[in-house]
Amino acid sequence: MSAPLRQTYSLDEIKHMLISQLDSVVGRYAPPAQGSYRAHGKYFTLNPGRADRHVGSFCVTMAGPNAGRWNDYAVGDVPGQGFGDVIDLIALSLGCSNADALREARAFLGLQTASAEDVARHRAAAERSRQFQAEAAQRDKEKRESRARAARAIWHSGQARLRDTPVHHYLRGRGIDLARLGRQPGVLRYVPHCRYYHEDRETGEVFEGDFPAMVAAVTNRRGMTVACHRTWLAIGPNGWGKAAVPAPKKVLGDYAGAYIPIWKGKGPRGGKPPALHQAEPGQHVYIAEGIEDALSAVLLLEGEARVIAAISLSNLGRIELPPTVASVTLISDQDENAAARAALERAIALHRAAGREVRIWSNAWGGKDLNDALRLVAAETSEEERRA
Repeated sequence: MSAPLRQTYSLDEIKHMLISQLDSVVGRYAPPAQGSYRAHGKYFTLNPGRADRHVGSFCVTMAGPNAGRWNDYAVGDVPGQGFGDVIDLIALSLGCSNADALREARAFLGLQTASAEDVARHRAAAERSRQFQAEAAQRDKEKRESRARAARAIWHSGQARLRDTPVHHYLRGRGIDLARLGRQPGVLRYVPHCRYYHEDRETGEVFEGDFPAMVAAVTNRRGMTVACHRTWLAIGPNGWGKAAVPAPKKVLGDYAGAYIPIWKGKGPRGGKPPALHQAEPGQHVYIAEGIEDALSAVLLLEGEARVIAAISLSNLGRIELPPTVASVTLISDQDENAAARAALERAIALHRAAGREVRIWSNAWGGKDLNDALRLVAAETSEEERRA
């Protein structure tokens, strides 16, 4: 048996050694709790570094190109607190510095007293992990490209003219009359038969069907369509509304950092405005969370401003805007939820960090969001007109 050696390993080697036995790592540094579960290659448990009360916001990626990476979506984009790698996970769990976490990792792996055989075994495990991640990264790239192609195909299959379609009636029911704008948003289309699939994570129950859908193209900062947003529709007692399915809104494709370009505003001297990625410097952009709020803003601003939809609150500050955008107005809900308020604060900080002036448009008319406000204003106006 060879004598123990004091061996030097690179940080990358140690990380890959940890990833090669990730189940054991998370078992010690992010242990299971009541309600822990695994889904879509991720392990969900309580955040070991804070007083986390419910499983759901903290997860560790267990496989693929991002294996070992963890996120806490309730905390957000704070390195070491809201996200990190496998060394950061140890630091988070023990409440220590990364230098101390690295020493802990060496102890966990038994590297201080490793024999020559141990050294060879550890390095081989790290190399296998590195190869697996490289292969997984390639597969992940191919899957992303495939999803983007499928998303573009769905959007291109849609009907561009919305008048008298279920999309037109659905938006009218939400107080959004596109006729008032003189033109419809080119990013929206109507798909008469859009495939729906949803699997309940807890029960395994599957929901499938074909429904009419409002489909929106999701673009990146270069103007390329990378995903599509679908809102499935059905007719009910009060007309067209969202379909009665578990999740009537879904995105196909990776939309992190991307957005839905709802409205371009008005161009120079009232002409046709360019796309955002082609616009001149000094642009101001209104950013709403969802499509309906964004369209409500377009109507309330009488079509004068450029408005985009972030799709989700977590993406509100992560949108990658072209450098020509100098300022943004974030459209906020009247939401008393602490996580929602924290997400808005993070979005403000991220846009300011990117060098943009940030303004907030808070709904002052009532209701939870801007679309609620639009409908309240419309209802009050109708009542006043009836009394006149």
